[in-house]
Amino acid sequence: MRRAHHLLRTLLATGACLPAACLPAGALATPTVSLRADLHPEILGHSTTVDFRVQIAPTTELIPPPLTEANVRYPAGLDITLSGLGIDTCSAATLELSGPQACPADSWMGDGRTVAEFPVKHEVFREAAQIAVLRTTEQTGHLALLFYAYEETAVSAQILFTGQLLPARAPFGGLLYIQVPLVASLPEAPYLSVAEIQLVLGPKDLTYYERVNGRVVPYKPAGIRLPGHCPRGGFPFAVELGFLGGNHASNHTTVPCPSGSGQRRQSRPPRLRGSRTSTSAASI
Repeated sequence: MRRAHHLLRTLLATGACLPAACLPAGALATPTVSLRADLHPEILGHSTTVDFRVQIAPTTELIPPPLTEANVRYPAGLDITLSGLGIDTCSAATLELSGPQACPADSWMGDGRTVAEFPVKHEVFREAAQIAVLRTTEQTGHLALLFYAYEETAVSAQILFTGQLLPARAPFGGLLYIQVPLVASLPEAPYLSVAEIQLVLGPKDLTYYERVNGRVVPYKPAGIRLPGHCPRGGFPFAVELGFLGGNHASNHTTVPCPSGSGQRRQSRPPRLRGSRTSTSAASI
């Protein structure tokens, strides 16, 4: 990336025209979008981790137009707000000052990865970053999330964006609305374009802490509970993306029902292990 940044500075200094900067926003063609969703594990009546991946491909330009918003719809019966994820909160100020490791462990709801692109002359450069997904203070009565994209080796490449869990019409049970900020690859340079984004919501790789009978102990959060039956045709997911200039693109997919899912399955609630109090990572 250092070579790419040096070349980009040289082009800007000489007044060269970069492909994404030379076209008005409205002239950018609508890109194509693909969506993949997975449930791990997919056992009816049990908790699961939701993993969805979006890929964005340009149609005529070198890179897709900059992403400004994303709406991800998930199936009815997957109630993220009652999943036991995000029982604590983190603030945007904490993230911007100290990064995601300074947030309470119990505020983490998942993680992910994103790939951004920017052009230099006729060459496209790609840069990947990790994403931390954390719960923050509710907004207008809805569960709110913070998404923090960062490179472990590049402190200057941190990007913070926000999201909310909102109602959705059937056959969906909810909507994850994400606002994506416009970020320049360098000052006075074209905005970065998102080419890939993956978000994982669930207990995988998460460790929470609770106080049980006066002792602080680690535990795995329950995760998003699958309903006791699978809807006909499977669990539906859909994504709609908005881009700079007003264009929109969408796609949908379905996670097939697990084999032998014709019977409704019931499962017992988790057994209580004593009096619990959530504990932040900083207090352990």
